[in-house]
Amino acid sequence: MSIDSYKEELLNSPSKKSENVYQRVADAFEDDLLEFDDFPPKYFDFVLELLSDKDFYSKPGLWNFLLVIGTESHKLERSHYEKLSNTISESYGEYIDEDLCLAVCDFIARNYDYEEAKKLLLSLAEKEKDMSESGFAFDGLRILELEKQRANQK
Repeated sequence: MSIDSYKEELLNSPSKKSENVYQRVADAFEDDLLEFDDFPPKYFDFVLELLSDKDFYSKPGLWNFLLVIGTESHKLERSHYEKLSNTISESYGEYIDEDLCLAVCDFIARNYDYEEAKKLLLSLAEKEKDMSESGFAFDGLRILELEKQRANQK
């Protein structure tokens, strides 16, 4: 499948079935990525679009793509993380799916350098004050501290 067909499938998924559709498309997306040594720009731009476009992030299931990125993190460069940080920072306050909020914070805690993750998670915690649900950034901070402890034990 192409990126355009992925977009179409996600956009056309009814909210009640979007979780399954997002999972299926994320699995196909991950299979595609196995063919590349680096993260292809059009695939990365697609993820950024998912995280920044309300038509995508307003439906349940987007968190599946964060799992894929986490699995393929060895293909990401510094510039990818910067773009992800900017996109997440700009859109996080509008995320309404709790699973997505938790997945974003978990991804940051497990994949960013400690200081950068801490700074980003604290800024997300500020955005959560305006959201109906809160605490996901603090969950991310707890995960970050556990990851730091685990790294120090090695």
